[in-house]
Amino acid sequence: MNEQNKRVTGDPRPVLIVGAGPTGMTAAMELSRFGVPIRIVDKLLTPSTTTRALAVQARTLELFEQRGLSQEMLQIGNRATTTTIYGNGKCLGKVHLEEIESRYNYILLLSQSETERILQEQLVQQGVSIERGVEMIAFTQLESVSPSGISGGVKAVLRNQKGGLEELEAAYLFSADGAHSTARHLLGLSFAGKSRDHSYALADLYLDGDLPDDQLSIFLSEHGFLGVFPMGDRHFRFIATDPENHPKTDSEPTLAELQQICDADSHIPLQLRDLTWSSRFRINSRMLHTLREGDVFFGGDAAHIHSPAGGQGMNTGIQDTINVSWKLALVLQGKAVPNLLDTYDEERLPVIRSVVTKTETATDAFNSDNAIVHQLIARIAPVLLNTHFVQQLSTGLISEVASNYRSSSLSQTYHARGDLRAGDRMPDLDVLVWNRDALGDAQPCESHLYEILDPSLCTLLITGGDMTTDLPLTWEEQLSPWYGVLKTHQIAPTPNQPAVKVRFDKSFGNGQSFLLVRPDSYLGFVGGQDALPELIKWLKKWFPSTTNRSN
Repeated sequence: MNEQNKRVTGDPRPVLIVGAGPTGMTAAMELSRFGVPIRIVDKLLTPSTTTRALAVQARTLELFEQRGLSQEMLQIGNRATTTTIYGNGKCLGKVHLEEIESRYNYILLLSQSETERILQEQLVQQGVSIERGVEMIAFTQLESVSPSGISGGVKAVLRNQKGGLEELEAAYLFSADGAHSTARHLLGLSFAGKSRDHSYALADLYLDGDLPDDQLSIFLSEHGFLGVFPMGDRHFRFIATDPENHPKTDSEPTLAELQQICDADSHIPLQLRDLTWSSRFRINSRMLHTLREGDVFFGGDAAHIHSPAGGQGMNTGIQDTINVSWKLALVLQGKAVPNLLDTYDEERLPVIRSVVTKTETATDAFNSDNAIVHQLIARIAPVLLNTHFVQQLSTGLISEVASNYRSSSLSQTYHARGDLRAGDRMPDLDVLVWNRDALGDAQPCESHLYEILDPSLCTLLITGGDMTTDLPLTWEEQLSPWYGVLKTHQIAPTPNQPAVKVRFDKSFGNGQSFLLVRPDSYLGFVGGQDALPELIKWLKKWFPSTTNRSN
């Protein structure tokens, strides 16, 4: 079988995932869910047990809800509904996380080790085993034998903990092995950015004092900043500028040192106790300028590292993975054109660049020991944080629900009636959905959008018109070639809820609209009642016709 035929019928070679942190495990979960064969390896013998990443943002929870993971996370995590900024011995202002436009209008504080455990248990349910103590030490990219431009895959060399070597041919390589990515080094890719001279203290501990368990507390002082983040039951994450600027290689901060930093930065009396672990670190901000090199893809810390301000590192990596995985799966299965993979770079690089830039800006402001900067913050913060615009802007950025792919070549808007545009995240609205019973009669059912969107297919939402009748036969005939990758729903606002109808009409507009939602819950196509021919063109461009109807 030649290379081209293998790709059309489904490439039997696995996707090799290097790294079994949250990014790599999400890739394994997504690809295996699509039926793609995978190998996931990690050079560590056991998962890390330290907390590291702590914040799970609203956008990540939305995506995990569709994959059956969010419920357990919500049960064991701690919800923060406010970020309070202190300076000059007083409260400068609050960011009200309830303003996040999501059902998850808070930040969930959950140990990364728990997030990894939940992901690993999901992998076990899907029949996926992580090969631990296995390291990729070399690879070469294979030349394509296909005239269509489809790449040829990679041949990798794996080494196990006993020193044994294995050669593996894979369809693609996904590098999720962190800031010291082997694939990135072997390819000689620039990891541009900068390192900060100052060091920071990090710890998990318990404390007594007047800090709420649902509040992220940030203290600004001439020494820099102190962040105290609640994990529940008086257990807190502590992160602070190290006034002594110890080298990273120095011994871990002691409880006495941390208490001294706390006393200097916080005007609220806090008694630290029961130190779980601590470390010193320096902030590096770096990112790749391409997320793909041939058949090698990068995500998470292998592609970008930055300040922990905002708690977005792990979340950004998970969302990298969910963006690229459905594209890899459909291309491998011959259901999408290979050019679809080029949109990974297009869509995620601007998001990553924005995260890196904004976290650097926040870190510069919070960490400054300049008295003038502190006076400006003390004067400006109370004014800005008292405006609805700033509250919406800041919560949208922190939660990552504001990220969009409008500039992507995959996004097409044609005579949209409402505010939504192709590339936007689909908001999770309450809706009335029309389903057909065994006799073919239309039966309305109350639901919400993320319950009916399919993370394995594109979902075409049709608004307006007569919901009690079938789609016109001509529509069915035109859409039928894509029923292998597409399902349709007719939707309307839920009745007797004026606020819901206002939001529905604002999003979708009045009258007939077509909105095609991708498997990652972003809009690929948005159009008004005359948009069906343009939608068909869009489908033809990205997805080969299929005749295997799935809905």
